[in-house]
Amino acid sequence: MIGNQIDRCGVWMIMNRTLAVLAVVALTACGVDTAPAAAPTTPSQFPSSTSSAPASSSTSSSSTSSSSAVVSSAAERPATATSDTHPTIGPLPDLAVVSAAGRVAVVRGGAISDSLAGLVAADGQTLISTTPSADQSSTTVRWTALADGSVSASVTLDGHLTAIASDATAKVLALTAVGSSGTQIVIAGRHGELFRHVYSTELLPEGFTSFFNGSAELPAGLFVIEYLDPPPAATGAPRRYRVRVLDTVSGALALPLSLRVKGQTVDEQMLGFGRSHVLSPVNQLLFTLYRGVDADEVGYAFVHTLGFVNGVWCLGLPAQLDLGTLQGAIVLADHERTLLVASANGEMTEFIVDDISNAPHDPTPDRTVAVWTPSDTTAGPALAATGNHVLVGQGDHIRWVAADTLTVQTDLVWDMQIEAVALMSNGNAIAAGTRRISEITPQGDLAAEIPLPTDFGPVARIILINSPAGTAGTAGTAGTAGTAGTAGTAGTAGTAG
Repeated sequence: MIGNQIDRCGVWMIMNRTLAVLAVVALTACGVDTAPAAAPTTPSQFPSSTSSAPASSSTSSSSTSSSSAVVSSAAERPATATSDTHPTIGPLPDLAVVSAAGRVAVVRGGAISDSLAGLVAADGQTLISTTPSADQSSTTVRWTALADGSVSASVTLDGHLTAIASDATAKVLALTAVGSSGTQIVIAGRHGELFRHVYSTELLPEGFTSFFNGSAELPAGLFVIEYLDPPPAATGAPRRYRVRVLDTVSGALALPLSLRVKGQTVDEQMLGFGRSHVLSPVNQLLFTLYRGVDADEVGYAFVHTLGFVNGVWCLGLPAQLDLGTLQGAIVLADHERTLLVASANGEMTEFIVDDISNAPHDPTPDRTVAVWTPSDTTAGPALAATGNHVLVGQGDHIRWVAADTLTVQTDLVWDMQIEAVALMSNGNAIAAGTRRISEITPQGDLAAEIPLPTDFGPVARIILINSPAGTAGTAGTAGTAGTAGTAGTAGTAGTAG
């Protein structure tokens, strides 16, 4: 990125070459957010549940030796749990899951709803869903509390629109309609439409700025990706793009500013085809994982930092993570004070978040540690964190890691190809993959399980409802990643530049 300086093996360098996003499922990610309860105000708008929990009464038998355990396959498990050998299988905690295709399903009271098109907003408490009319001439947008399913607002907008990103308070939503001649950007609040403009280029919203110009409802700017190439013929192929800032008063597009070099604009073209990202509401920062694709950039990767006060910066990553070739993921730990970047090879590097924006020197990794030895480096990691504890899902392994020492406390093998994880305050893991969601104890017991809706694709993100505050993580499975930015959910492919 222009103005970012490092040496080739260090942390900062001049970013002026074509780059590509690390191809991992986000989201999104994509990880775990938590949401406090809210009192019901109107009847629930969630569709009727398609199944009830517990959907499976299967249990797991484990043999634990110090910090590792092997869990039997589903075929070897007894059909019914018994109280003398296993805890009673109960319902899953209330949660929401977001797919890589932008569908959301909610588990409440042990039952899972049908999926809806939409996103989980940046506040982690609100589902914003979209429903097109039968003739696709209009779209109804609903704001629904995840805690109880009550609908707090509903507006109908002209056109067939897709929800992409919300502001930090879930009051404002950016939607798009993409046509052959360009993109229509629509911004709506809970009382109706606030902005609409048609652009001749293809744009994808990422997130709103955190400041306002004379309006208490409409943020002054919207960060967007501007695609510079036409849609590729091959599915998932990379496309050149750059990041712009949309003025929500005039509709004009401008370049973003550098996060650390005040007053300097950043105009960088990149090549993106997927991404892993995590949002820090406390620090108003969005972190996105990238890798280089040019011949002289083999093995190079970095984390792009987008500040919602209109600033961007890039964090270089240590070569031993090998994220130029391997999948990776990122998560915020220690109440958003640290940023962890994990590689499929088991290495983790840690940044102090405050150093990224405020340190007088260029921020560098605080430490890089070989945390675990993977059985398969082709499987990408999925991360989640709560307080000072980190959960890593990779392939069929679930690992509990202490964030202060970056050491594995427990390592389980589970009969699931893990796509996303969440970490409960009691230490239990929530893992999604192989068409189901499971709650798993560190001792290797199955506490709850339910199948995913039949139309649900790969899971990009898990959001725990009515839980103490946690932090967002990202899924690391290969595939097309979601957009969402501040919304933190999955949608169509896109990246923050």
